Amino acid sequence: MIAGSISLTDQLRGTLGRMEVALSTIIDAITWTDEQGKVKWSNATFDNLVGQHRFQVLGANLCDLLPLTQQGQVVPIDAHPVTLALKNQSNDTRIYEFQGVDKSLFLEISWAYIQFKGTNASAVLAIRDISERQKAEEELKRHREHLKELVEERTAELVAANEQIKQAQVQLVQTEKMSSLGRLVAGIAHEINNPVNFIYGNLSYINEYTQGLLKILSLYQECVPEPPAKIREQIEEIDLDFLVKDLPKTISSLQMGAERIRQIVLSLRTFSRLDEAEVKKVDLHEGIESTLLILEYRLKAHANTPGIQILRKYGDLPLVDCYAGQINQVFMNILSNAIDSLESPCENDGLVSHNGDVYNGCSCSTCANLSTITIYTEVIDPNWVAIRIADNGPGMSETVRNQLFDPFFTTKPIGKGTGLGLSISYQIIVEKHKGTLECVSEPGKGAEFVIKIPVDPSELQQ
Repeated sequence: MIAGSISLTDQLRGTLGRMEVALSTIIDAITWTDEQGKVKWSNATFDNLVGQHRFQVLGANLCDLLPLTQQGQVVPIDAHPVTLALKNQSNDTRIYEFQGVDKSLFLEISWAYIQFKGTNASAVLAIRDISERQKAEEELKRHREHLKELVEERTAELVAANEQIKQAQVQLVQTEKMSSLGRLVAGIAHEINNPVNFIYGNLSYINEYTQGLLKILSLYQECVPEPPAKIREQIEEIDLDFLVKDLPKTISSLQMGAERIRQIVLSLRTFSRLDEAEVKKVDLHEGIESTLLILEYRLKAHANTPGIQILRKYGDLPLVDCYAGQINQVFMNILSNAIDSLESPCENDGLVSHNGDVYNGCSCSTCANLSTITIYTEVIDPNWVAIRIADNGPGMSETVRNQLFDPFFTTKPIGKGTGLGLSISYQIIVEKHKGTLECVSEPGKGAEFVIKIPVDPSELQQ
């Protein structure tokens, strides 16, 4: 039997300790204040930024520790990020100047208002030194203006080059975010996996012990058909017949739940693919399935949106030489877009009234047509495979389709999309994997994304 030699409290304390170490080593300065703006916690990067020791930082007013300016003007206390977070209960990111220990710095400060149930308000600030980036951008701007004055005919080329630099910067940030997310996901999966394995391993013993006890109980009932009155009373009180039937079912359901968690953890680890930063032979179906499992919560029916059915029409694909993590990112972007297009709200909030009773059974246009995403995979050539992801959503016009892979183009409301997902997906498939990515769609006829990649890109050069 697997023994839990470490208590859950010790495990949690250990996890928090590791988080403390991790937060103390990252390059961004992080601080957490109470409702009065006094520092409750900070990492080593923040202490170094303000040039103070930890015991001087804790309990100090953040406005005093971190005086800021913008365009040469001192930022007043009521406009300081910590004040905006606490009084306005706002989350935002802005750029400020700060006089460091030995030089002036440009800081990108992101703040968030936090209040958990039953606790006082607090604010968290994440601070990044962008001095070098700011200096580089200002230098680039000066060169651009100088070249524009000298050579008017090259203005168009300079604008195009600047746009490419901006796209590269944004895509670099997005790539770094996905890399950080992959590390975070892998870490969480590892932390969850240990206690789940402990629970899952012990459930088999519990099931074995329970079956043994139930056999002894059955033998006892055979040998003593008429037990004493006190035992009969206890049997009736606990409803022994029901307990004997329900206990194995309860243990079985616990095993199913633990197995489900193990599958989710495995999918998270498969999706992150931290061990596959280089080109390796990959099972594309495995990547698709791990992505679908992560998105499963969005596929289920909710109060005012119908569920989404996934149809798998998989061919017999060979292992493909590719960057597994990047290909999984493409699957995630395209499947997420398909789900977004199918998540139109129900006209009747998913409810129908009949003889005074309200029940699920709506027949509006949204609910009458079952939302479906169909995934096809096939070998189209000895060295080429295709993955087609089709939905039966509203489709799109030719104007939208022609701009689909342009950076920053999006049809989603503000805050719902950045316009980078499909642009980055196109770059991953076309530039990194020498493949093709196209969309086939008409208004009212859904949309189909077609990915074609070589099985072995090295053979394309021969």
